[in-house]
Amino acid sequence: MSKLSLMDKLKVFIDVSKSSSLYLIILVLLLVLGYIFLTTTKKTVKRNKKIYLCVSVFTVIILIIAYHGTLSKMFDYMMNNFFIAIYFPNLAIYMAAMIITNIIVWISVFSFKTDKLIKRLNIAVYIIMTYLLALILSVINTNKLDIFAQESIYGNKKVTALIELSSGVFVAWIVFLILYKLILIYVKKDYKPKIKKVIVKKPVKKLPANFEPLPVPDYIYGNVPKKQVEEIIVTKETDIVEDIFTKDDYKVLSKLLKEKNEKLRQQREKNKIEELQEMYRSVK
Repeated sequence: MSKLSLMDKLKVFIDVSKSSSLYLIILVLLLVLGYIFLTTTKKTVKRNKKIYLCVSVFTVIILIIAYHGTLSKMFDYMMNNFFIAIYFPNLAIYMAAMIITNIIVWISVFSFKTDKLIKRLNIAVYIIMTYLLALILSVINTNKLDIFAQESIYGNKKVTALIELSSGVFVAWIVFLILYKLILIYVKKDYKPKIKKVIVKKPVKKLPANFEPLPVPDYIYGNVPKKQVEEIIVTKETDIVEDIFTKDDYKVLSKLLKEKNEKLRQQREKNKIEELQEMYRSVK
């Protein structure tokens, strides 16, 4: 079978798509579905999840009804090759597993969100896998095995046993991590973390042990400046007025006080005039 170029592959793709109008309808529906998923927002996330589930279930049902024979054969082929890859992996798959192991260990070791138990398990698997790799390479080098020939690799019992042991450890580890992640997602689905309340306590000044509180005096005796006394009296009177009277009452009260002050002023002037007249009469 000759190798096809990229242009040949694209030509085959276009020809097969043109062969039936059903394929074009499916393509248009998939593009519309892709646009719906691409424009997902917080308001439409629930709706789009339902659409995705419905489309997936409908697609699976249609494929099973229309192509159940072909799908059955493909599934059998996949499972056979899957178990062959697990129990008798070629060195390419084995090296890919080692790369995946190193990536997982790197992420878990240097991430502070990873659970300590999982971190310890990953480090233990990393040590085991690396040690087994060193043993496999040592046996291959000692026995001069051809790494490009499956018969040469699996013809040696030591290499076969070490590769199968490594594959078993890797598969069991990956399955455990997947199950752990799924269980963790299920457990934390309805879990609401407790919000820690930070209470800031201000330092309280401690009074001396012999301190005794005294009642506030009504009067203060002493030489207090006149201006300061007036300010205190005015402030207290203003506070009382603001607490007792409304704005309109305050205006009326202010008017009455002004009238009273005017009468007192006039009375004082009248008294002075009478005193002056009395003095004038006495002099005569």
